[in-house]
Amino acid sequence: MYWKTRTVADLEADLVAVEAKISQLRCEQHVLVNELDKAQAPQTDASRSMVEWVQAHLDVRTDTARDLVFAARRFKWNRDLYDRMVDGDATFDRTVAVVKLADAGATHGEVEESYRRDLAGVARMTARTRHVTPAVEREVFSDRFFTIQPNLDESRYRMWGEAPGIVGATIEKAIFARADQLRDVADGLPSSRGQRQLDALTAMALDSLDDISDGGSQASEGGHVTVFVDARRNDPSETAAEIEYGPRVGPNVLDQMLCTGRVQIVGLDNGAPVVVSRAARAIPPAIRHAVTRRDGVCVIDGCNSRYRLEPHHIQRFSDGGTHHPDNLATMCWYHHHVAVHGDGYRIDPQSPPLRRRLTRAGPTPDPEPP
Repeated sequence: MYWKTRTVADLEADLVAVEAKISQLRCEQHVLVNELDKAQAPQTDASRSMVEWVQAHLDVRTDTARDLVFAARRFKWNRDLYDRMVDGDATFDRTVAVVKLADAGATHGEVEESYRRDLAGVARMTARTRHVTPAVEREVFSDRFFTIQPNLDESRYRMWGEAPGIVGATIEKAIFARADQLRDVADGLPSSRGQRQLDALTAMALDSLDDISDGGSQASEGGHVTVFVDARRNDPSETAAEIEYGPRVGPNVLDQMLCTGRVQIVGLDNGAPVVVSRAARAIPPAIRHAVTRRDGVCVIDGCNSRYRLEPHHIQRFSDGGTHHPDNLATMCWYHHHVAVHGDGYRIDPQSPPLRRRLTRAGPTPDPEPP
């Protein structure tokens, strides 16, 4: 009931006061970090840097640790800006941003002007003010990295990194250009900008693996893959499968592998093999080429893409579908990999062969037997 009797202005004032207390505590922390830095604390547990040491021991984000170390090393050289924080006239985050602006070579007037801008505006001022010296260029270049990290069962991957400006701009331009191509193909299928960018990166990686440098129109055939499944699971929609020497996958990925490669299934019970299938053959090259020649382009209604054309089973191979040409439809990489096997769309078997429609509405009926 206490909160219901307070006005918005009262609550805002309390919130600002709490932030001021946080800034005061950060002020105390940066003094301690300064002493620990002088004592070379990272050497006590083999940390690679003071930022890494602070991040580990305080259990905070890298940005927070980096700001604390920066404050410990630079605030003493900007005493007037530091005093504003001590007096409660500026938060810790703003003081860090303004000190970075001053270090970049901003004039006294520009520093004063920064207090009338939000933190994003201060960062833009710093970027415009900073002079890039050869030493800075070498430092930025030596700090470049890219990391790709799977989770424990390799069902998800995280990627992050840092690159010099011109390198980052080149990568961004290439990914954005490919993502725009995929957006044109998507034709209304829902996807976020981030999803399209990852799809674009995936397409570029596949092109590299298949040595497609000229926008080739046909994807390569998949290889031989052994997949281990839990034989005790009866629900096909919740397949527990693991690729040999690879990640765990679900039923949609299994269907995609059956479309593009040769797969052998090994059923496990408490880790022991109890059943082994004969290897499911990939679509024979002659049929693959005949279907591609027959259709010419992606057969999804409204799509004219010829990028990485792949045959798709209208009736899924895992549900008894065959490699007969009447059960195959040519699809571009986006509609096959992203829309069907990723987002779960299905081909409407009643739609015209060269104007196939995608649908999510319930299980699709089996097509007419060939």
